[in-house]
Amino acid sequence: MKGNSECYDRNHMEASQWPRVSALFITYKRFEHLERAVFAFRKNTDYPNLEVVIADDGSGTEIQDQIRGVPADVYALSPANQGLGPNNNQGLSHCRGKYILMIQDDWLCSGPADYLRQSVSVMEANPSLGIINYCGADHPPDLSRQLTGSSEPCYLTPRATEALGKPEFLYSDQPHLISREAQDFIGPYIYHRQIENSEDDYRRRWAAQSKYAVAVFPAYYGRTFTESGAKSFRASRARYRVGNILQPLKPYLPARLVKIGKVAVMRTIYGLEKLRLVR
Repeated sequence: MKGNSECYDRNHMEASQWPRVSALFITYKRFEHLERAVFAFRKNTDYPNLEVVIADDGSGTEIQDQIRGVPADVYALSPANQGLGPNNNQGLSHCRGKYILMIQDDWLCSGPADYLRQSVSVMEANPSLGIINYCGADHPPDLSRQLTGSSEPCYLTPRATEALGKPEFLYSDQPHLISREAQDFIGPYIYHRQIENSEDDYRRRWAAQSKYAVAVFPAYYGRTFTESGAKSFRASRARYRVGNILQPLKPYLPARLVKIGKVAVMRTIYGLEKLRLVR
């Protein structure tokens, strides 16, 4: 449904008239990247009712002392490392906003400054909208389903794109705005030390529901937030290191042998991870 008749008058609204947004920064042992991310966000986000929350997954006393020097409203600092799921849950439990902007510590905001005002305006006008994605897989927007509430065009993304014949997920842990109502409906992240397990579980639960929709601003997608180039924790894990070592051998081996060998190697690594012998 097209039009912007319900758009907020951004020049005259007082801060208290805008619903609170909690900007939740998720971090672990990357203080320099976190500091850059928070300052870039504050510099390039013009929103009048904002709460900044930093959730750290047990980076240690020295790093957490540094984190307390970063300008934020709430510091949710875990005494021990538990994994992405528990850290997300810890941060979310401290967020008081009607909407939550999820940002991991390796994403830099570059604006435009009113992207969050435009996003909140759309979500206020469309209560069934649960998430606005700013990054992630390139899901096709339905250009016949423009949402009301903003002067910048925003469209529903009703179906996930496909990669190699398999559907991607509309939910992404990359920067996105989610309503507290939708977050509570989906429920907490699972407690699992393996990052992928926690993320995949949440993606599948989101895909299984039909109560809340996902949308995108084409003008902001892949532009408002960009990766800072921090080294991924996945790349340092044993399973990925082993995969990179074995990858060059793949063209020279029978496909069936590759498949069997991959299963055997991964099961071995998973077992070692459970025993905390590798990570």
